[in-house]
Amino acid sequence: MATFKGRMALSFVTAALAAGSLLANAPQESLQGRAAADHLLSQRSQLGLDANHDFRLRRTHTDELGQTHAHFQQTYKGVRVWGGDAISHVDHQGRHLPLTHSLSRHINLNVTPAMSSDEALAVVHQDLAPAGSYAYEPTVELVIVPETVNVVRNGIRAEQANAVDVTAQVLRHTLAYHIHTQLENGTAETAHTDYLINAHTGAILSKWSTLHTSAVVGTANTQYSGTVQINTNSTATGFELRDMTRGTGGTFGNNVVTNLNHATSGTGTIYTDADNTWGDGANYISGGSTTSANGQTAAVDAHYGIMATWDMFKKVLGRNGIDNTGKASYLRVHYSSSYDNAFWDDTCFCMTFGDGSSFKSLESVDVAGHEMSHGVCATAVPGGLTYSGESGGLNESNSDIFGTMVEFYDLGGGLASGATTIPSTGGNWTIGEQLETSSFPTPLRYMYKPSKDGSSPDAWSSTIGNLDVHYSSGPGNREFYFLSQGASNVSSSDYYSSYTPAGFAGVGNDHAARIHYRALTTYYTSSTTYAQARTAHINAAKDLYGAGSPEEQAVWNSFAAINVGSAWTGSTALAAAITTPSGNVTIASGTSQSFVGAASGGTSPYTYSWTFGDGGTASTASASHTYTNTGSTAVTYTATFTVTDSASHTASATRTITVNPAAGVAVAISPTTVSLNTGATQQFTASVTGSTNTAVTWSVVEAGGGSVSTSGLYTAPTTAGTYHVKATSQADTTKSATATVTVSAPGTTTELITNGGFESGVTGWSGNTGDINTWSGQPAHSGTKNAWLQGNGSTSSENLSQSIAIPSTATSATLTFWLHIDTAETTTTTAYDTMKVQVISGTTTTTLATYSNLNKATGYAQKTFDLSAYKGKTVTLKFLGSEDSSLQTSFVLDDVSVKVQ
Repeated sequence: MATFKGRMALSFVTAALAAGSLLANAPQESLQGRAAADHLLSQRSQLGLDANHDFRLRRTHTDELGQTHAHFQQTYKGVRVWGGDAISHVDHQGRHLPLTHSLSRHINLNVTPAMSSDEALAVVHQDLAPAGSYAYEPTVELVIVPETVNVVRNGIRAEQANAVDVTAQVLRHTLAYHIHTQLENGTAETAHTDYLINAHTGAILSKWSTLHTSAVVGTANTQYSGTVQINTNSTATGFELRDMTRGTGGTFGNNVVTNLNHATSGTGTIYTDADNTWGDGANYISGGSTTSANGQTAAVDAHYGIMATWDMFKKVLGRNGIDNTGKASYLRVHYSSSYDNAFWDDTCFCMTFGDGSSFKSLESVDVAGHEMSHGVCATAVPGGLTYSGESGGLNESNSDIFGTMVEFYDLGGGLASGATTIPSTGGNWTIGEQLETSSFPTPLRYMYKPSKDGSSPDAWSSTIGNLDVHYSSGPGNREFYFLSQGASNVSSSDYYSSYTPAGFAGVGNDHAARIHYRALTTYYTSSTTYAQARTAHINAAKDLYGAGSPEEQAVWNSFAAINVGSAWTGSTALAAAITTPSGNVTIASGTSQSFVGAASGGTSPYTYSWTFGDGGTASTASASHTYTNTGSTAVTYTATFTVTDSASHTASATRTITVNPAAGVAVAISPTTVSLNTGATQQFTASVTGSTNTAVTWSVVEAGGGSVSTSGLYTAPTTAGTYHVKATSQADTTKSATATVTVSAPGTTTELITNGGFESGVTGWSGNTGDINTWSGQPAHSGTKNAWLQGNGSTSSENLSQSIAIPSTATSATLTFWLHIDTAETTTTTAYDTMKVQVISGTTTTTLATYSNLNKATGYAQKTFDLSAYKGKTVTLKFLGSEDSSLQTSFVLDDVSVKVQ
């Protein structure tokens, strides 16, 4: 893929790659997971992936509808692809449902890093400059990162775009280290920070906070207190805050609350009491004893918070604890001194509360539910929702949503009664309102109108991914409020959206929570965006309540109200048809067949895909597709045309293709005879007639007769003799053509180019010599350096040149060089960016060849030109690049040579 030029070149010691285990080495996955993996691998080519791609099974589960869902992580050459997730779905009858995925295609990358993990850690340490020690050793993982830019659908201005009008275009794939750090040194330094470090240059690609806190600025949430019944444990000397009825395993064997007593590290000490009567119901007085009745209050309310959260997830949503396996957690209170925050930590599987300064102590029920829901998200979506960009806002919104539902469940009497539904009364639609003090007299967030906090947006915009996740969560919070409670048609109301001015009805807390939970656990991937979340919620509503149900309609409307997709308008059943050919078709192998499909009903816009039973070409671009079969045997295949509408409904149609062996195929090779010196190269070309499949397979007939590349570049052996190069038709492997090569021992040759491999830097070259360097984005053909012309994505011109004198006594003069071209241009007809190869003799400039974005190809290709016409002259060899105003094209040169005999 296209790579933009980074003007940095650092030299690092090459590190060995320790690839993670692949699917074959995964822990004892279920039979359903293995079957899902086999099915996914069989779809690899149709998904646009090659044999370098594999999948790691993360988890499988069978839900209450009898559907089995398998979550996979994409890998390339054994390295995890950042954000590359796939979820397969199989119904109760074993039928495969549409795949949910965010897979990355067209990766062509060397996965051996140029710098070690220790060197990457040193970059992070220097950037953090921590005042104290790390709470845990930083973790390091080698990953492949798709670097993207958002592209708005043609004809739509960015500021007017709806979320579904924007797609992420991959500019390039970069090998990087993902590094996670945790600093927990009190009020002065409590930070969890993740980095992506370029594994070749050491550049910081991105960094973001992963401290899952509840507040926006100085995140703080008060403890809910009151006279309640809590589960404790009786010991020989009294009682402890250990819930014997919830949670097993973990650090302490059960859910417990511990006292950090103002420390910033360690697990703390489990709270104990002599008479099992805890706390005084008052906010903790800063500086007071943490074990007195006043100090116990924070601990009791934290304990009560996890009870309410645990029961809401288990009794309503069927989730067995935070990680769905019943694993126990622990809650640390009295962290540091006057710390205005609370946070969840996946590493210790624990939650930590500060005592507050601007806020009251931070253990209110909605805050506790919020923080523990970060743990739910981290395990429900394998690897969690990445805590940056749109997925980070959805991560934070998910915690606000479930924190609010925990509050409704508790205050509505659900915890006390053991209810299996979420009440619609008792709670409220703000976060952390119980934390208020005279210093901070407002809630932290307003679910129904996020902009009331002064910073959060009410609706999606194309720049939302640039916001702090505590702000970009705003539209997600408002969508859930609208899904539950509906929207007003009064423009002055806080519950009104200009995107749905007529208003609409909600479905209540219980149904809204079930839809959101299913979307999270069944359809979310680590990189889910708002537009993808909409699709996930539509799917979840249809699964639970049926297509076209009031619940599905409310999902459409609630997302439309935050500028994500269109509102529900009602629709007829979606249908798909293949109009061309009108019936089943017979074609010859190596020939093409045009297919045209049509969609009706459902809700536009539609997306399309074509799949073929032979694993052949597939397209998701349009309703029309040209299919080419490359086989050479008679066989019958099925073509399937699938339509998906904006509500994620699917329909399909099929045609049968009968393939007969190609007839009349003929192959010609050029040149047919050639004489070469030992070790020299010769480019052969082949043409195929009688078939639209013009591909050939190259080979050398004689063993030891040299080698030939897939593009027909022949390299002579070191032994003189007569050999034959063969081109065989792929459409009909019985048809071929051969060329005769006479190989002789060479005479004396002289190299005229100085520093043709660029390993001596700019020596010998003039022009834009800054283009000569060690480029991690464009590795050298040989050695470590090359010359990278253009690749800027803007109007520019660059050149490199060198003067040489060709002796008049030379019998031959041959120019060769290796060239790699990649581009972000998508056209197949227009040359927007070019590189010319020129010879300047006196005042005459001759262009030997012009290459452009139309010549893009994987890897390097050698180019050869005869300069014998310039014998006895001093000429300038020049490489001249030119680029238009947008979408880069890179021309990468290496191993330039002019040899004379």
